[in-house]
Amino acid sequence: MRLVRVDDAVGQVLGYDTTYVGKDGAMVLLPRGHVITREDVERLKDSGVYFVWVEGDEESSDLMYEWEIAETVARAVAGENTYVRQARQGSAWIMAGANGVLRVDVNGLTELNLSGDVLLITRQGMSGVVKDELVGVVDVIPLSMRRGEVERLLRFRNLVSVVPFRRRRLGVVITGTEIYQGRKRDLYYPVIKARADKYGWEVVFNTIVPDDEDKIMNAVREAIRNGAEAVVITGGMSVDPTDKTPIAVRRLGARVIAYGIPIKPTTMTMVAVLDDTPILAVSAGGIYYSDYNALDILLPRLMADLIPSREEIAAMGHGGLLPNYKPGH
Repeated sequence: MRLVRVDDAVGQVLGYDTTYVGKDGAMVLLPRGHVITREDVERLKDSGVYFVWVEGDEESSDLMYEWEIAETVARAVAGENTYVRQARQGSAWIMAGANGVLRVDVNGLTELNLSGDVLLITRQGMSGVVKDELVGVVDVIPLSMRRGEVERLLRFRNLVSVVPFRRRRLGVVITGTEIYQGRKRDLYYPVIKARADKYGWEVVFNTIVPDDEDKIMNAVREAIRNGAEAVVITGGMSVDPTDKTPIAVRRLGARVIAYGIPIKPTTMTMVAVLDDTPILAVSAGGIYYSDYNALDILLPRLMADLIPSREEIAAMGHGGLLPNYKPGH
């Protein structure tokens, strides 16, 4: 490629995308491969572009350009249940190939990004994702690199993958004597159902029970008998005398991994496993913070059989103060 003044580029083939950036966002002004016209010259200058790369007569077989580099590296770092889509402006997109949980090799990502030439940018690891969702972007900084330089980056492999959901049948137990007696309307089930619809889970059991240990225990057992592969229990999670959910889960004989999760909101949450069935008991705060809470952080992991350890849950305190938390609630 050759770098020329835009005034001298009329009739030349543009070697890479030129970008317009304004208050309405960023967009491709002229795409790679476009033959530059006299009208384009003024458009380019209006966007602050006075020099452009154009295709030259000689191509170096030892050079790879940004669009080739991005796709090549993306295909190396994209692991199981992902696929790559080429994007503009020296980028490639890594997409989820299945509904599941995103896994990111953070150490590998960090080392790749230290190269300074190619950057891997992903969503937060262990997030729930859906098929065809954007989960990562590979951006190339220079316009071109030597093939040997690119090949050295290809040692970074399978840094981004998706673990598919292995559990898809969900049981829901809503607790609260005031709801059971009809004094208050249940607001929690729609919050859970929205997650189930998003990720392709089926709610196979749903019931409301009072704040009674035996009735909560029986409801969980009935959910499992009806085919639930995981059970969500809502409410009754604090230390008030009428809050019976943690006691009921323990009386079931479930192995409690953690009671009290270092995130806000919905700190008073319990993660347990009854035989082979994960149980997520979530505080009533998930109603007020319905947009994002412990359901979003923990339930996708449980449905993918990525049962967190006590140490992993303890580490959630870093970043556990969620953006939607409002002090005083």
